[in-house]
Amino acid sequence: MKETAAARPAVEKNEAVAATPARKRRASDEASGSRSRSRSHKLARDCGCDGDLINNLPDVILATIVSLLPTKYGVRSQAVARRWRPLWRSAPLNLDASYDLCSNDFGRFSLVSRILCDHPGPARRFAFDRIHLHREEKRYAEEAAQLESWFNSPLLDNLQELDIVFSLLEYLCGQSEKEKRYPLPPSVLRLAPTLQLARIGSCDFPTEISPALNFPLLRQLDLRCVSISEDVFSGVLSGCHVLENLYLSEIRDVGCLRICSPTLRIIVISCLFEDNGELVIMEAPRLERLLLR
Repeated sequence: MKETAAARPAVEKNEAVAATPARKRRASDEASGSRSRSRSHKLARDCGCDGDLINNLPDVILATIVSLLPTKYGVRSQAVARRWRPLWRSAPLNLDASYDLCSNDFGRFSLVSRILCDHPGPARRFAFDRIHLHREEKRYAEEAAQLESWFNSPLLDNLQELDIVFSLLEYLCGQSEKEKRYPLPPSVLRLAPTLQLARIGSCDFPTEISPALNFPLLRQLDLRCVSISEDVFSGVLSGCHVLENLYLSEIRDVGCLRICSPTLRIIVISCLFEDNGELVIMEAPRLERLLLR
């Protein structure tokens, strides 16, 4: 008992010593938080604000902030306050139809149609991963027509970034190996004059394109799991006058891809051909990196 009683003060002393750094950290954190709040209040006083810095920002800045939010939260910002209601509609639209927007494929399709109807534009970015249409013939035709209407919308007249990937038709209809990709809506190509970035996946390109097709601002082109002919690929590439980055993956129905570009700096190739194919880099004087994955 004497040894236990003698040892207790030493234990309590050690615990007190061990607790001291923790108390110091808490005190330091509290002091830091107090200083931060003090700086915020001082900033608010200097700005003539009542402490609500966000709501004292001009509408044009708030609209910019809203435009940078994920689409789901940008739409919801209209419910914050009466002043916020017009902000989402007045800001450029950055539409990202990811599964975060809606987890149901067909629900996302309908939601995108509603957003494009509700927002006056302009749209800067349109991203839709896994565009999924119904298998039933009538519904498929209706939704395909709706897709065309999206890309024909004046809302997308000055679109800068396009990122669209389709679902494979084999998951819907059990069609043959050669028919399992959606056709790329022809209206997509009308966006060419303003695009700076284009990522297109799991679809069939048109068998012919206009010789006048031009991508004067396109700097990055990403083609994945697409069917495209040699002539169409050459036509697309020749219309890209400032293209710097080219990503190619699982290209099909093409015998030989010929790359001829005076501006390309980076080419990334991943599992290039589904079938037998050949890649020839004929001219790329500014090429800095060729990555094979």
